Amino acid sequence: MSALSCRQTERAKVSLTQGGVFGVPRTLIWSSNSMKNLAFVGVALAALAISGCGGGGSSAPAPAPVPTATVAPTAAPTTGPVSVAYTSTFGASGTAPAPLGFPAPTLTAALTATESNYTGSFAASSSCAQVTVAPATSTTGTFTVTGVSPAASGCTITVTGATGFAAVTLASTVATPGGVVLRWYLPNYLTQSAPVPQSATPINVVLLGASYVLAVSEQNYVAGFKAAALTAGCTPGITAVAAATVPAGLPAAVPLASGVAQSLTYYNVVAGSTVVLPLASACSISISDNYLPNPPASIGVQVTAAAGFGQ
Repeated sequence: MSALSCRQTERAKVSLTQGGVFGVPRTLIWSSNSMKNLAFVGVALAALAISGCGGGGSSAPAPAPVPTATVAPTAAPTTGPVSVAYTSTFGASGTAPAPLGFPAPTLTAALTATESNYTGSFAASSSCAQVTVAPATSTTGTFTVTGVSPAASGCTITVTGATGFAAVTLASTVATPGGVVLRWYLPNYLTQSAPVPQSATPINVVLLGASYVLAVSEQNYVAGFKAAALTAGCTPGITAVAAATVPAGLPAAVPLASGVAQSLTYYNVVAGSTVVLPLASACSISISDNYLPNPPASIGVQVTAAAGFGQ
């Protein structure tokens, strides 16, 4: 109810006590002929009071309800795709499809498969016998890839993860060992500013008891060498013994971490005092690697003097 209507109601209440209602004299209101007017006045005052001038009038309209925000359901995590990475001790690392090349047989690489929002197993297989992968399945996604034997092309590692996602392929090659190479150094090689190895010639022993150093090397190979084999003509007195350490002033093998696979070892060749001259037959030293297709490398030994340093 408006403020004006409330003031009218208050004036009506006063009129009842002071002489009238809405301008009607009290004497008329209370007369027997005006009882209908009194009833009307009572009804009007009651209506005015109920309508909002205090004492139980209607309350203000309730506020409109605030809509509750609808929370969208959390979307299910999206799986995939498979990713494959590899690391190694020979300097090779990368992510498929970058190919994995082994610089020598027998080397291994660690392969790791990952896939977002996937906790199942991964499977891996190889398309050739020259490169193997193990295990066949892995719950952690880790595998070991081995370059077993030379493979110039045609080997592929395949890794699969969750169903419905494409497999990842990784091409792999294995270098072919270069074959055993023999070089030898004079006993006084340390007097040279840069020791120069001799090659393609027999070891020419001119000083009994002196150590002639035989270097045995092979590229694309890391599996070591077999013991030196000497022919019957070297007996008695000529020996070839593997050096325990790299001789002073001579190079060591190139570190595998550089990506170069090289085997390098040294033998001390000595013609001792028991040598009988002239030799009864030809003396030669043969050394083999552990890669069966390669033949052994051989070098002859000649004893031309029993004393003196001649070279």
